[in-house]
Amino acid sequence: MNFAQGEFVMLGAMLQFYFLTLHIPIVLSFLLSSLIVGVIGYFIHAVFIRGTRNPQELALIVLTIGIAMILRGTSMLLFGKNAHAVKQFLPFDSITVFGLTFSSQYIVVFAGAIIFATLLFIYFNKTNSGKVMMASSNNPLACRLFGIDVEQVQAISFFISGMLGAIGGSIIAPISFAKYNMGLIMGLKGFSASVVGGFGNNVGAIAGGLIIGVSESLAAGYISSSYKDIVAFLIMILVLFVKPSGIFGAKDIERV
Repeated sequence: MNFAQGEFVMLGAMLQFYFLTLHIPIVLSFLLSSLIVGVIGYFIHAVFIRGTRNPQELALIVLTIGIAMILRGTSMLLFGKNAHAVKQFLPFDSITVFGLTFSSQYIVVFAGAIIFATLLFIYFNKTNSGKVMMASSNNPLACRLFGIDVEQVQAISFFISGMLGAIGGSIIAPISFAKYNMGLIMGLKGFSASVVGGFGNNVGAIAGGLIIGVSESLAAGYISSSYKDIVAFLIMILVLFVKPSGIFGAKDIERV
């Protein structure tokens, strides 16, 4: 469990803002920020995760929380505490559908979610390296016995997660603005979506995100926007009470 994932989102948004201030084209800024954060993710695994003497789950969770705090503090020093406006990806500002007007950036977010979720599905289910990554996650000992370098596979997964986090941060920055502490709530809500949908299930994660997002919008509209952030965690708690494995999660079965 990587609790620094939200900070990857934050770094993607902040780097996107920084590169655009240097008048770098928006597509190139997007690619550069994604690649840089991917390298940062790989570096974090190589230096901190791989070198830990006690690679137990609790120790790694605490370690990634500490890494998240370091990344957040470094970003605050480099970019300041203010929220930064980021240019939209499309040349037009808004779009109207069935009488509803919303930012054109939502099209980019929606399309990006579909594209990258599809690419992840193909990677994990249709490629050898993706299947090795899934196997290394499910049973690292068996993979080591077959000669697989599990640590290297984990490092690649951190690189991919860094890139994906930065991609998410880059495309939502024009909507939510770029700020040094935006990764905290993003990471917690992403974690909640994974719990609701079921860990290890990409479709479940998307479904969990949709459930939380729609519920937040309804709460903001019918109750108060002050309570919308609480909704994500209330839904997560309810799902944990009813079905701890998540809506689409499968129970682990071990034969004795």
